Amino acid sequence: MTCGDVDPQVTPYIDGACPEAARAAIAAHLRECDGCRTRVEAESAAREALLACAAVARSQGIAPAWRPSAFRLGRPALPARSTALLLAAAVGAVLAGVFLRPRPALAVGVVGDSFCNHEHRFTTVFNVDERTCTLGCVERGAEFVLVTDTQVYRIRNQERPDLAQFANRRVNVYGAFDGDRIVIDRMTDADARAEPPAGGRL
Repeated sequence: MTCGDVDPQVTPYIDGACPEAARAAIAAHLRECDGCRTRVEAESAAREALLACAAVARSQGIAPAWRPSAFRLGRPALPARSTALLLAAAVGAVLAGVFLRPRPALAVGVVGDSFCNHEHRFTTVFNVDERTCTLGCVERGAEFVLVTDTQVYRIRNQERPDLAQFANRRVNVYGAFDGDRIVIDRMTDADARAEPPAGGRL
């Protein structure tokens, strides 16, 4: 088997989709040919990287827009240097997907509004309490925000009914943080006392 024979079968070989006789012939050729072996190893590593990236996408509810099994179908053989660059790009994509994805976390803060944050500039002007100020600002076009000790987070799912319920209260927030934005999964009152267990003691 020659390099020209091996090249169009690299992807089926890696996917385990070629007949057993062809697989044995390719394996024998790879033992003899450093160039083809390098291409197969590089594509195999790139395929694993793309599969990992696809798994990350699926874990976030996003359908991946690629099929790793179609990585090189219909393409000419790549020189080893181009393959190495392609592999590096695929690994970079995986790392970006892992480290830049929104991270599930817990934050403690006050539910405020994007006009006042947590300063409530209009309480004296309109003679209202801070909760009424927050709800009034939201009614006039502001968004609910989460104000922590260090940052103001923009809440992406503004439709949550419990945002009004927890207006101007300290809450424990569980959700996915992405820079200064958050998608809230659930909230609990941070100042509520824990319920005693069945035995009656904390």
